[in-house]
Amino acid sequence: MTDTNERHGDTPPAAPALPGIDRTAVPGGPASVGIPTMDGGRGGHPGIVIRPGPTGPRAALGDGPDVWEVIGALHALRGEDPTRHGEALLGELCTVTGLTAAQVSAALDYYTAHPGEIDTRISANNDAAERAMWSSTVVPGAPRRRRVSPGNTR
Repeated sequence: MTDTNERHGDTPPAAPALPGIDRTAVPGGPASVGIPTMDGGRGGHPGIVIRPGPTGPRAALGDGPDVWEVIGALHALRGEDPTRHGEALLGELCTVTGLTAAQVSAALDYYTAHPGEIDTRISANNDAAERAMWSSTVVPGAPRRRRVSPGNTR
């Protein structure tokens, strides 16, 4: 099957850079450990599956969390220490997520190819967390909702 870009002689857009991570520093990468392509036709991203969900399909590691969760952890680590780069950043990301370098590499590869999709998921999750925080905030003087236990009709 010919890629649409190849048929029209266009060059595909360049993948976004991932500052602080040298993609060549990932030992072996996902292909070297024999993770099969499981991406539901999303362009051959080994180790990635597309899972259904209430907000629509989402990319996830075949044996782990959603890609947006891994990339969200990456953004958080960069926010904590913007001077951390390369293998130190990759190692810390593996530590905080409990994932292997191959799994993190698979998530980074998917993010490189689909940054808008993943960034949208991260933003939606942050918005939902903020709404939840504000909805649980008690305002002094505001009427309180009475909790009713199951079976209690009073």
